[in-house]
Amino acid sequence: MKEQPGEGWALREVARPGPAAGEVLLRVRRIGICGSDLAIFDGRETDLRLPVIPGHEFAGEVVERGAEVQGLPSGARVAVNLVRNCGHCYQCRKGQGNLCLDPNLIGFHSNGGFAEFACVPAGNCHPLPEGMSWEAAASIDPLTSALAAVQKAGVGPGDRVAILGPGPIGLYACQLARLQGAREIFVIGTRAHLLEKARELGADRAFKVDRADMTACLPGILEASDGRGAEVVVEATGDPAALDLALAVASKGGRIALVSIYHERTEIEPNSVVFKELRILGSFDYRWIDFENALRLIAGGRIRTEPLITHRLPLSRIQEGIALMQSRQAIKVLLEP
Repeated sequence: MKEQPGEGWALREVARPGPAAGEVLLRVRRIGICGSDLAIFDGRETDLRLPVIPGHEFAGEVVERGAEVQGLPSGARVAVNLVRNCGHCYQCRKGQGNLCLDPNLIGFHSNGGFAEFACVPAGNCHPLPEGMSWEAAASIDPLTSALAAVQKAGVGPGDRVAILGPGPIGLYACQLARLQGAREIFVIGTRAHLLEKARELGADRAFKVDRADMTACLPGILEASDGRGAEVVVEATGDPAALDLALAVASKGGRIALVSIYHERTEIEPNSVVFKELRILGSFDYRWIDFENALRLIAGGRIRTEPLITHRLPLSRIQEGIALMQSRQAIKVLLEP
């Protein structure tokens, strides 16, 4: 539980919640630790309504329904999308619930899944197909974030795609770019074992860089792309130092999708954007239909989730899981309450 601003969190014994009208009570079966959870725990993330139970990459089974809930009987297996929206503001009416003017994100503004039980709106529950594992179901959220970014960037046949950051979202973006018919996929990162995983999942070339000089890989990328660079860049590091590299790697007329959350300010060279006519596209969370589409990609065997799950722990060992993610020894840690 996150009880106050700043660094730190607490493990608390709390009463089992009861579902309000329109909600269901879930027994959480699996939950992943996300990079944004790390930012909550270390105090970098400040857009919170405290106290709150974090955790948003989770799946579980229905144990109780609140009033007005139709369907979702006891025992129903569901994955949860974190985007609670009002449904009636200007953005929601446009089909952009992720940009709701009164957002209430599960795990940030209302209690999430780092618990044995969680109450969530029935409308945020996506029924799972028969045979989908709990681990796969808990992987839908990060895949959906990657899917939304790849779609916004318009990855298509013939595009060269550069992915900055081979973490979970970057590795899913790599697989999605391949599905979209990308001509060539470059993955750029600082960790050799993550770059090797990117090759396993479809990257054509992997470039290891040092954070102090990320643009050192630029000559190799230009050589590999006949001097043009990448038509699409997906920036998935959340590191402001990577933005200069994104601008340098992008081809003339290229598109850059920013899918990470940045917790510090930075500067960029605006003339790079002007002279190359670049389009910089923000990608924040996802829509309901994006989550459904990601679920179907996993269910259909078109996206691999298991290679990203490197550690499995009980919820009681969450501190160990956090340390594994912070040290980048893990790609994805899944917890079982």
